[in-house]
Amino acid sequence: MMFFPSPGKATRLGDGLALAAAVLVPLLLYGLTLPRTVVLEDDGLFLMAGAHLGVAHPPGYPLYTLLCHLVTWLPFGTVAFLGHLSSAILGALACGGVYLCARLLQAAPVPAVTAAWLFAASEHVWAQAIIAEVYTLNALLFFATYGLILYGVRHPARSRLWMAAAAGYGLSLANHWPLMGLALPGLLLAVLPAWKSLPVKLPKLVAVSLVSAALPYAWMVVRSWQEPFISFYGPITDWEAFWYYVSRSGYSKVDVSPSADWGDRLAFLGWFGNEVIWQVTLPGFALAALGLYALFRCRRYTEAGSGLLVFLGNSAVLIVLLRFDFDDYNVSVFRPYSLVSYGIVSLWLAVGLQFLLDRLPTGLRTGPWVRTGAAALAGLGMVAYSVQANWGLNDRSGSDFSERYSEVMFDLLPQDAVLFVFGDSEIGPLGYYRFVEQRRPDVTLLSAQGLVYGNRLYRPRTSDRRKAEALRRFVNETDRPVFYTIEDEKIPHDGGSRRHGFVKEVIREGAPGAMELRIQPQAEHYFEELLNRQPVDSWERFRRHKLLYLYGEHLGYAVLSGNAELLERTRRTLALARRSFFSLIGMVEVLLNHGNRSHLAQIDEWLQEADHMQDEIMSKERMARFLYLKGFLRYRLGRAEEAVALFRKSLAIYPHPDNASIMALKQIVP
Repeated sequence: MMFFPSPGKATRLGDGLALAAAVLVPLLLYGLTLPRTVVLEDDGLFLMAGAHLGVAHPPGYPLYTLLCHLVTWLPFGTVAFLGHLSSAILGALACGGVYLCARLLQAAPVPAVTAAWLFAASEHVWAQAIIAEVYTLNALLFFATYGLILYGVRHPARSRLWMAAAAGYGLSLANHWPLMGLALPGLLLAVLPAWKSLPVKLPKLVAVSLVSAALPYAWMVVRSWQEPFISFYGPITDWEAFWYYVSRSGYSKVDVSPSADWGDRLAFLGWFGNEVIWQVTLPGFALAALGLYALFRCRRYTEAGSGLLVFLGNSAVLIVLLRFDFDDYNVSVFRPYSLVSYGIVSLWLAVGLQFLLDRLPTGLRTGPWVRTGAAALAGLGMVAYSVQANWGLNDRSGSDFSERYSEVMFDLLPQDAVLFVFGDSEIGPLGYYRFVEQRRPDVTLLSAQGLVYGNRLYRPRTSDRRKAEALRRFVNETDRPVFYTIEDEKIPHDGGSRRHGFVKEVIREGAPGAMELRIQPQAEHYFEELLNRQPVDSWERFRRHKLLYLYGEHLGYAVLSGNAELLERTRRTLALARRSFFSLIGMVEVLLNHGNRSHLAQIDEWLQEADHMQDEIMSKERMARFLYLKGFLRYRLGRAEEAVALFRKSLAIYPHPDNASIMALKQIVP
């Protein structure tokens, strides 16, 4: 272990103890708050990939998968706990990297530890360090590489330092190459002071970096040929398939929204600016601003500029490139991308605190213990505030949202059932419990998209026509009960369907398109539980909204049936559903699409109630859909001019090709 000279004449022992504190305190924090079971986001997918030594979603993340798999060998805890622990260990080590980089920027141990702890306790870093995700490894590899470069410019003749930095950068590309690609300009600027001594080493450095990046990907390809049960796209058979995988070509429509404009980018920049201020506390941000100023003032241009380029690359530049719609969902998708930027701010904070300490009045400056004590008190105060502010947001030790959802879904399925699942929030949690913890081994889970699970009926890139043919053939030929959670048209078959609240069942003997309703007590109880449950993060909120909408559809069909007995049985649940915007909209959609004029007054009443339940986190897509529904009602009431105005307003809010108002306007307006 190398320790670096800095102000304060720290001893090797003092430096070692400070480094240990920079790592172990965050690890303790993460260990106390990490979830003991699977959560949402990509957690279930990475836990399954780690447990099965499989291939994760694009670009594959082979390095993280290997590390996660190794940690699952530990002889204690569930796979979920151990997978989360792997991220916690990587996150704590990243905090150690922040400490070492701060020391290399000439901060004394106390300011450096303060920077490491504030980085650890920031809301977004903490949130990623307690679930199975790749961003703490990305931060660790960045700060390891950055630290080696900062040390290397002091000792440009030490070839092993530069080889290690090249290897670190290469390995980082085998984890999250887009983020590290955006960090490259800043890293190259950091190298500039030693550039004269590097040209002769450059071919070897490039070779080391490329080999370090290529080896994990080569392992991923070979592992895909072995067809592990968890493999996102299945075997990677040729260069075209490899490039499709690693380039994330399948996500091209996700990373860029046709409805996003510069207003969305500016809103994202405003959101990010606010987050930067509060991630390290307000006083910490002020110190970070002072630290960046101090670097420029002292003419340490490459240190200041390199950090600034990395900060902007992993934030502002990324915002411009991604072109996300600005809404609560996309904010949640974006927020882990900038962990390295928050680390850079933490480094500036350490420099700013050191700069301030060096300029204390002469009487105080002559007493090193006074300076150290003042720095320690200020640092502990900021850290304590950050931990207190973010504990409630990130204490996931009692999280059970995904477990409860999975329990209900499995409880609704009969023996030997087949369940088609769709999307990460179903594939991940249900797959984790079925294929890792082996709950309900009699149930067969199949991905309707042909993703992740090795028992796929078709390759994911199969044409929609062939997918539909394969689905229809399987559903019609199997003698097992078949269930699904998505729209009927996405699971084609020749029979009818039976709805159980959150899941639908194929009725082979039923007439095509026929539909039955079953009121399941466990589904009713879960619906009421969801209404009363407060989500702990945005991902739970999105999933909760979707489930409330699904059960609202179920209740809408009960109203549509007109069956007196069914309506009496659902009377209490119908009243409860009026407490939720999303269950109201589920009922409205059913009656608007399938009802008659006798239902229009009820639809209008529900829409008025829903109108008062919209809030500031409603996505543009959801607001536009709500206006479309209001317009559709006006059209059915014969008020075409009002309908057209609402459709146009919907399109102005969400000018996306999927907006149903486009087709409505084409049909109404000559």
